[in-house]
Amino acid sequence: MIDRKWVIHHYANFIDEDGLFIKTLDLLMRADSFFEIQITEFLSPDLIYAFDQICHQHTELTLIKWGVFSDFERAKLVFLPEYVEVPSLDKSIALLEVSYNQKFNTLEHKDALGALMALGIKRNKIGDIVVFEGGFQVAVSSELSSYFENSVDKVGRAGVSIKRISCDQVRIKQNETKKINATVKSLRLDSVIATCYNLSRSQAQVLVQGEKVKVNHQVISKPEYSPKETDLISVRGYGRFHVDEVLGVTKKDRIRIVLSVITR
Repeated sequence: MIDRKWVIHHYANFIDEDGLFIKTLDLLMRADSFFEIQITEFLSPDLIYAFDQICHQHTELTLIKWGVFSDFERAKLVFLPEYVEVPSLDKSIALLEVSYNQKFNTLEHKDALGALMALGIKRNKIGDIVVFEGGFQVAVSSELSSYFENSVDKVGRAGVSIKRISCDQVRIKQNETKKINATVKSLRLDSVIATCYNLSRSQAQVLVQGEKVKVNHQVISKPEYSPKETDLISVRGYGRFHVDEVLGVTKKDRIRIVLSVITR
């Protein structure tokens, strides 16, 4: 049995202005109480992380993540009671392929997302976007499929053609990264952020203490926090990076680190 007040108190950092956390929590509680399958909207990585924990620690439900792309970031969650058949992904998610004439236009990831949002589509109805030459693929809630196919002929300034394709035709999602080999005086969160984004230590401290930094999707507000290998660090307004390696101490008593900055 889920203690709603306890969850809201302990996961307060995950509560969003749009109410998606509360709505998802209510779906989870309904699935747990009435043994009904429940499917969420598209969730951000931090909410996926939170409900992965809540579901496994407080229920006996099976949690399925539907992200379409193999290396997904955004996904719908399926809360599945025991002995209930797994539903078809295609009934909840549509994979759309958007094509345009690249001779006159170029759409990057941010352009594609911005153009979709400009159509009045809520962010929780859109999953990941994978851009390729002359187009992009996007996962959307299935109820939007006919709207896109029949009503949308422009994305931004680009004339487009849109078709729904099978999820088996998904393209490989590849994040572009830039490697940074550096040294830090101490393995503190503020030091690593300052090194990654060429900031002063005090600037990095302000970001951390202002709760603008997440480590593995959790807000960390202590500058002295010590990151570990494989940690994903996101800094609002700057981007995201992985701590790939901590390689030991140099002759000048500094710690060698390798970071991978996600550039797309």
